[in-house]
Amino acid sequence: MEPLSRPSSLASRIADAIRADIGAGRFVAGARLPAEAALAAAFGVSRPIVREAIAQLKADGVLVTRKGSGAYVSDTPGGQVWRLRGDAAGADGNPADGPTLAQLFELRVMAETACAELAARRRTDADLAAIAAALAAMRERRDDPASAAAADVAFHQAIAQAAHNPCMAGLTDFVGQQLLAARRLAWENAARYRGGPGAAEQEHAALAEAIAVGDAGAARQAARRHLEAAAARMGLELD
Repeated sequence: MEPLSRPSSLASRIADAIRADIGAGRFVAGARLPAEAALAAAFGVSRPIVREAIAQLKADGVLVTRKGSGAYVSDTPGGQVWRLRGDAAGADGNPADGPTLAQLFELRVMAETACAELAARRRTDADLAAIAAALAAMRERRDDPASAAAADVAFHQAIAQAAHNPCMAGLTDFVGQQLLAARRLAWENAARYRGGPGAAEQEHAALAEAIAVGDAGAARQAARRHLEAAAARMGLELD
């Protein structure tokens, strides 16, 4: 371990360094980490910073703590939740040390086109009702970007649920939360870009229809067309 310079999120950098040590086999499952004081000295930081890093790793399922004994590598040191390295991108797509808006959107495209295809194959009547309700809410709230964006999130969450794969649903929800500000920007831009809010509504409706009729290929294509148009409304270009 080497002392770290002070980045924008020092605790996160220390958590990453500890995670790397675990991945390299320096700390195996069940192993006890050095005491907070020793880690603080090794990294050249204060104990509260180390404590925050350990809390992050505990929240991710990488570490477990035992009262009066310290922190130990868990039985699943790969972790149990999604977390982005650094700070999530804002609406301008230019975070200090995290993924850009374009990178997040690429992940969204991969996740949501797959969900759309699976949803067309596996959707139930209850799934279709949830998708239709979210679509109706978007139409009703088109003049309120914040509310329309929330309904947009609900629409895509309903499709992810219709895929009936909790891993895909979890990934879609995670990415969606990172892009909440961007979705609102897209709805604001829709009022003056490519046909207004009606264009986005048509894209969503085409996607919902493909899922409803069970056409997996058409659902994937509709999802891709919608996401490409949504990216354009945010000034992004997808490859």
